[in-house]
Amino acid sequence: MAIWGLVVLSQYLGLFAGLVHPVEWFGIHSMAFLGLLDDRFNLQARYKAIVGLGIAFSLALFAGASASPSVREVSFLGIGLPNVPLVIVPVLMLWYWAVPQAYNLIDGINGLSVGFGALLLGVLGWNLGHQPMLLWGSLTAFLMLNYPKAKHFLGDCGALMLGTLFAVLGVKAFALRDPNLLLWVYAYPTVDVFLVVSIRRWKGVSLSTADRSHLHHWMVDRLAGKAWLATPLLLILAALPMLRATEIPGHELASSVGLGALLLLAFKAFKDRVLLPAKIEEHAQVRREVPLMQPRVNLDAPSGSHHLL
Repeated sequence: MAIWGLVVLSQYLGLFAGLVHPVEWFGIHSMAFLGLLDDRFNLQARYKAIVGLGIAFSLALFAGASASPSVREVSFLGIGLPNVPLVIVPVLMLWYWAVPQAYNLIDGINGLSVGFGALLLGVLGWNLGHQPMLLWGSLTAFLMLNYPKAKHFLGDCGALMLGTLFAVLGVKAFALRDPNLLLWVYAYPTVDVFLVVSIRRWKGVSLSTADRSHLHHWMVDRLAGKAWLATPLLLILAALPMLRATEIPGHELASSVGLGALLLLAFKAFKDRVLLPAKIEEHAQVRREVPLMQPRVNLDAPSGSHHLL
């Protein structure tokens, strides 16, 4: 709630003027309200999925309609995508739905999601030529309050709201200029989601099964008595690929090394998790549920618990 209030204050003071449209603000606040309801009432996944997809669709429609007509084609992963609503809107809809969910999923150990958010906001501000210092300072202060010991939590309200804001800013910063940079800047949550899906598919279990498949869970387990190191180490790994979107000398080499290290670590985590004895999973907890991936039998489970170090 506190972070949501600061975002509202930033909007009121005009700190995002000319950067975030009222339609996009409506989507951001709608996701925050959805998260607040989920924190309070533990909403069923299918309702969250319907609302989340509806918000993502509205944001995608607006972004598609706002795209410069002078840009006829967007190159993504070597594929030329024509700048027409029939092609762009579904891609953007997936983006606006996936980023808030992925950001929500990394909110599993103290300071990780907030620290990643501060890094992300800095890189996005760099590319947009606009640094929202009030929000950046708030995230930094929130990080200091929650690391190494947690005192406050983002909850679904804060995580879904920030994730939607980051999705909107990411599109504005890179979508038409170089959408490939989105994969570099959002490399950590992207790799983490693929890791979780791969582990659960390999084991033949539901994507919402309670386990410790996330990269941060694996890191905490590996560090054992020094688990407090997990957050700074993972934030360093998350920051290095982001350098691809900067002009810092050596940014291409550093970002490539960072992405390679992140992928190698994810591969090691995958290897360890699929070979672990089944008894290790007995103490697992569901950290975050992903709408459309939650079976009926688990609809009454808490939507988000946190791992306290």
